[in-house]
Amino acid sequence: MSRALEKVLNPRSIGIIGASEVPGKAAERRTRSLLQGGYEGEVYLVNPKRSELFGRKAYPGITEIGAQVDLTMIIVPPRFLLDAVKDSIRMGAKGIIIITAGLGESGEEGKQIEAEILRAASKTGTAIIGPNCSGMFSAAASLNMLGIPEIRKGPISVLAQSGNVIDSLTNYAKMKGLGFSKIISLGNAIGVKFHEYIEYLKDDPDTRVIMAYLEGIKQGGDLVRVARETGAKKPIIALKVGRSSAGARAAASHTGSLAGDDVIVDAAFRQAGIVRVSNVDEMFDVADVFSKAPLPRGRSVAILSEGGGDNSIAADNAERFGMEVPVLPPETQEKIKPHLLAGMPAGNPIDYGGTAEENPEVIAECVQACMEDQGVDAVYLTGFFGGFQAIIAPHVAELEQKASRKLADLVEKYKKPLFVHTSFAGQDIPALDILREKGIPVFESSEKCARCLGELMSFALRKQTIEQMESPMVPPQEYPRVKELFAAVRKQDRQNLLETESRELLQEYGLSLPAGFLARDAQQASQAFTDIGRPVALKVVSPDIVHKSDAGGIELNCSSPEEVRQAFERIESRALRVTSRERLEGALVSPMAGKGQECILGMIKDPQFGPVLMFGLGGVFVEVLKDVAFRVAPLTETDAQEMIEEIKGAPLLHGVRGEKPKDIRAVTEVLLNLSRIAVQNPEIQEIDLNPVIVHEQGLSIVDSRIILTVDKH
Repeated sequence: MSRALEKVLNPRSIGIIGASEVPGKAAERRTRSLLQGGYEGEVYLVNPKRSELFGRKAYPGITEIGAQVDLTMIIVPPRFLLDAVKDSIRMGAKGIIIITAGLGESGEEGKQIEAEILRAASKTGTAIIGPNCSGMFSAAASLNMLGIPEIRKGPISVLAQSGNVIDSLTNYAKMKGLGFSKIISLGNAIGVKFHEYIEYLKDDPDTRVIMAYLEGIKQGGDLVRVARETGAKKPIIALKVGRSSAGARAAASHTGSLAGDDVIVDAAFRQAGIVRVSNVDEMFDVADVFSKAPLPRGRSVAILSEGGGDNSIAADNAERFGMEVPVLPPETQEKIKPHLLAGMPAGNPIDYGGTAEENPEVIAECVQACMEDQGVDAVYLTGFFGGFQAIIAPHVAELEQKASRKLADLVEKYKKPLFVHTSFAGQDIPALDILREKGIPVFESSEKCARCLGELMSFALRKQTIEQMESPMVPPQEYPRVKELFAAVRKQDRQNLLETESRELLQEYGLSLPAGFLARDAQQASQAFTDIGRPVALKVVSPDIVHKSDAGGIELNCSSPEEVRQAFERIESRALRVTSRERLEGALVSPMAGKGQECILGMIKDPQFGPVLMFGLGGVFVEVLKDVAFRVAPLTETDAQEMIEEIKGAPLLHGVRGEKPKDIRAVTEVLLNLSRIAVQNPEIQEIDLNPVIVHEQGLSIVDSRIILTVDKH
């Protein structure tokens, strides 16, 4: 698809089917922006009712042109669309941009037209952009088919699922002085998918930052994979709307009930290295910074100002957005102290007080000392910079400009980001203009300054992780017995596996489970206890009982044959209130798990991202605090480890208050195995391992639940 998109974004010839010069029409605006945008290839205008448009020859049909057309844009009513697509393909079009709306988003008839378009395009590999899109912009080809005049060229590429948002983004960028490399309106995206555009932009030399506006996600697993590969090269900044509609699912497992749509989006973006923002203003701030500033090596920041108040605010914001403000080592402090008032500390934050008012070069000297320190990853300059000239003699303004040039030189020399916050950022001040021209971010808001620096640090660290990350491994081995289990479940018109069946599936994949015996009656249960030789738990086994505890189907700590016999009879009696004897398989007898930390592990098949893994601590942590982590399958070992460390209760696994650490490695292995199970068995809708008791050595999967997707046959 990358080769096809290269032809689309850099075509030698373009045909506009449905071209118009009626002012205000969609076709007129896009034809005009193309003709006036500097595109140097051949442009063919097609309109059966006109012989001339914009002073150019107009053709009655694209097949009348008599030459190959690399790219066509179609703006015709739906009833004419399929013929226009087929004619474009006949003329050799490598790509077709469909502006026409009223198709799949409008009903079954429109969906049928879309299906016919895809069938026609699949025969030649023609890339379909849209339908119901706004067009595209490619700076390298001087190609503007958006109908928006005078789009500035720059290093940012945009993918958007809304044409109106593209209008807003280009207008906002104009006010901010930012430019674009590519702008692509996705529309219904029946042909080229979102992740395929990302894959193309990953290697586009003219794109330094990718901005994305998303309303819905399809093929989210592919998005995570491609975005992760892209994140090793350049950042993706995404504005994903729809947070307010997120809610718990009606699901048959704890995993499903905890997997809110937006919770999974957040987790998937974090896994992929996508920077998620909340609004357009924040998206542009972050994109601008990412397109200019060098990447820091870590989270350590030195904060400098002429006053303690600004330093305190900056330090609070730095901590809020994940930065560290360490005390500088003595050798660095000794370099800084000669530039401070006597007695002023140089530990960090650094207050150079009134010394910079008459001599702004003091700021550059202090910044240089910080830049030279290997323990400092970035410098955050806050306060009054750029404002001295407003209240002091003009010669100070010249010194400020000199200081700005030196600051820019320091950034270039040490390859460390310098962020500047000043209340004078909105004013026309030469010293600040110099900083901006050299790519140094200048903010009027201390919070925005800290947020953008924090995001830059997070992305840089994530990029380092991605570069070192192993590829997810899904062994090609097949498990025929698992397919036999599924067939047996389907034959009985069930979705949920019995626990005996789920245990068998898990063991097929190499997971170790405590011993378990299916007792059909009280005598068999008593014998199972004797064979196990220590306290046991009994759990009802019936296809009609998914939530065993709710049905009174669990008995714990049975420590004698008689206790086991009575426990079985109680379970049987309660079960028969909700199912028949024919549907009661018996009770699973297994040893009580030893002491350890209760956890929950699971998987749910998400409509956006496919199989998604979950991990959390059990008990109150999952029921009340919902302290869980999610990742999209397939997992790498790093993914699994990050899931475990991400939850707030992770210290309990490492050992607190004299407790020894639990076997985190064993948890990692189970998560990786669940990932393999989920990827290799798309028939599975949900998996719940709850509880899993993690010991100092090993773990015990106490209860397991597996639910299949609805059988549509």
